[in-house]
Amino acid sequence: MRHLTWKLSLSIGLLILAISLFIADKLAPLNLSKLNDGVTVVSDDKGRPLRAFANQDGIWRYRVSADNVSPYYLQALFTYEDRHFYGHPGVNPFAMMRAVGQAIYHGKAVSGGSTITMQVARLLHPNKRTIVGKVTQMLRALQLEWHFSKTQILEMYLNIAPFGGPIEGIQAASYVYFDKPASELTKNEAALLAVLPQSPSRYRPDRYPKRALKARNKLLDRMVTYQQWPSDIVSTLKNDPIYADYFSHPNIAPLLSRRLKASLSHTANSPDITTFIDGDIQEQLEHRVKNYLHRLPPKSSAAVLVMDGLNGEVKAYLGSGDFNDDDRLGHVDMIKAIRSPGSTLKPFVYGDAIEGGLIHDQSLLHDTPIIKGDYRPHNFSGGYSGPVSTSDALLRSLNIPVVQVLNYGASAALTARLNNAGLSLRWPQYASPNKALVLGGVGIKLESLVAAYSALINQGQAITPRYKKSEEITQQFLLSPASAWVVQNILRQQQQPGRISEQLSEHQNKLIGWKTGTSYDNRDAWVIGFSGRYIIGVWIGRADAVALPNNTGSEHALPLFLQVSHHFNDNFIPQRPTNVARHSICWPSGKIITDTAEGNCLQQKEAWLIDEHAPSTLPNISPNFGNRLSISFYLEPNGTRSNLLCASENAVLSSIDLWPDALNRWLDKTSQNQYRLPKLSAKCALESATYSPLQISSIKPESHFIKTNNKSLHLPLRTNKPPQNITWFLNGELIDNKLELTVDLRGSYQLIALSKNGQLDKVNFFVE
Repeated sequence: MRHLTWKLSLSIGLLILAISLFIADKLAPLNLSKLNDGVTVVSDDKGRPLRAFANQDGIWRYRVSADNVSPYYLQALFTYEDRHFYGHPGVNPFAMMRAVGQAIYHGKAVSGGSTITMQVARLLHPNKRTIVGKVTQMLRALQLEWHFSKTQILEMYLNIAPFGGPIEGIQAASYVYFDKPASELTKNEAALLAVLPQSPSRYRPDRYPKRALKARNKLLDRMVTYQQWPSDIVSTLKNDPIYADYFSHPNIAPLLSRRLKASLSHTANSPDITTFIDGDIQEQLEHRVKNYLHRLPPKSSAAVLVMDGLNGEVKAYLGSGDFNDDDRLGHVDMIKAIRSPGSTLKPFVYGDAIEGGLIHDQSLLHDTPIIKGDYRPHNFSGGYSGPVSTSDALLRSLNIPVVQVLNYGASAALTARLNNAGLSLRWPQYASPNKALVLGGVGIKLESLVAAYSALINQGQAITPRYKKSEEITQQFLLSPASAWVVQNILRQQQQPGRISEQLSEHQNKLIGWKTGTSYDNRDAWVIGFSGRYIIGVWIGRADAVALPNNTGSEHALPLFLQVSHHFNDNFIPQRPTNVARHSICWPSGKIITDTAEGNCLQQKEAWLIDEHAPSTLPNISPNFGNRLSISFYLEPNGTRSNLLCASENAVLSSIDLWPDALNRWLDKTSQNQYRLPKLSAKCALESATYSPLQISSIKPESHFIKTNNKSLHLPLRTNKPPQNITWFLNGELIDNKLELTVDLRGSYQLIALSKNGQLDKVNFFVE
């Protein structure tokens, strides 16, 4: 009976104790706020810190797991602090009794007897070094062991142990003192950092190397005593001096880090952020761009964004040329800034038209003056080229051909297509979508352009840039796979005579393609392109939007783009869709050669066609032939032409394909429409055969003029038509005085006369 009573009393006592501990745990819970107190570290794709943000108390702490800490450090830590860490419940009674005995024998505290768990408890709940404080610490240690595993408690210590000044945690200490992650610590470095938390200020190796050396060697001796490391190795280690320094905190990709930190919710818990950034390449590019700025005008800045075009991973992010340069407004992130894109949207105009069946990559377009009221687009380089292909117009970034193509499309529909793909075009206030879309008349972000260009190598799908590894892949439709492939193939054809790509190797030329852009008044210089699978966007200008002299895409942005492209080269080339094939087509019709009548293939081109569809040349309104692309007539045996009313019995129905009328003056006479048309038969005299082309009469083609005494040269402006109906252009610029041309500089000139009914004539002349 007594035995049962004793057991019952014991059970009740244990139950009361358990209930008491449970109530105490609820009334005095662990304070874990220090583990999540606003310290954030932004890391690269390998976990290397790019930039760290201290908490409001100025503490620096880089989170780390036990798996990412050198085993040498863990061996040294357990040997020095708590050899029985995995065997006690948070308090080691033997260590405590030893500490008390030593204190009685020596008259002072010789060892603390604290376990790692007790040290974590003290760091979470600071207390005074008294008996009450020690008991409280022990109770908190038991509480920790109750709630957390040994690994979790160990990682708490690894992350909050003090290492001098504002440095907490083994990862931060390793970077600050040795400029390396804790996973790479050597035995000597591990031993030094294992003893540092016992007295961080006293043993700081950068300030007190002799004290640190003595403490480290004491631990090395203990490693031999407890047979952790061989004595011969330890003897060698003890001869090594203390070589720790105090490295500044990293500041790599500072604008991206700031952006990602700002995107976090404003809570006490600010998790670390792991990015896709290649830290090594990021640092190299930061140095390269900073040096590149020296060749640019004062206060210039630059931005570079590199993204994997197949999965959206951002590998390099330079929001400004130099984050620390206030004169260049280095703190302004130009990757997010809304700027005029110049000509960088032209590939999507052509891609949209190719997809819609309006053109192919060798369609005949015209680069000639256009006047519609006050709307007078002109080419960036000045002058006009006459007949050009789609490919050449895009590669040369000509303005007139792309406007011609857009005339047959819809600016609003194309704007909607681009916006649906994530570009978020910003039009001026009260403006509706219009043709200025392709001439830089909208606002756009660099990151949006990079996303759009990813569609060219990603089967028409535009991928949203991914900055954090926690972000999933998102993409939107922009172009069909076939039209996207054709456009990117055009942009790879930069290896033409006289182009900067002549500096590239043949291998690079196959992998690389780009499009330049320059905004109004040279405020923004762009290059957006690809190298292998990587999309590279480069912007150069001033962050305050002040105009820069000679700041063009080709002059300032392209050299930097090519330098960046050397870092990203993986041999990727998009696979050609099965419905895209090579065919011979003819100018002026634009049709496949086998569908072109004999004698009408005046120029043969090799084009990539989608589903074997060869769109006819876009019609234009002609004062002589309307909007016809061909003329049918009867060819008489004597070589003259007739019509249905006057044709002889032996006449043969025939036709000629017409050049767009505005292109006639760029062709030799044998190819011009009016000279290819046979003479009218005498039997058909009632049919008017009168054709009077516009002709400049005051200046003959290829004339040479000599300036004397540095005076201006004055040349009359006359044609065979009434002067009030003529508009004049000199090197692409409108001439205000319609009666006389004033030339001040020597050089070559292109003079064009354009009548109100669309007739055109041109002459080239030289001033010496």
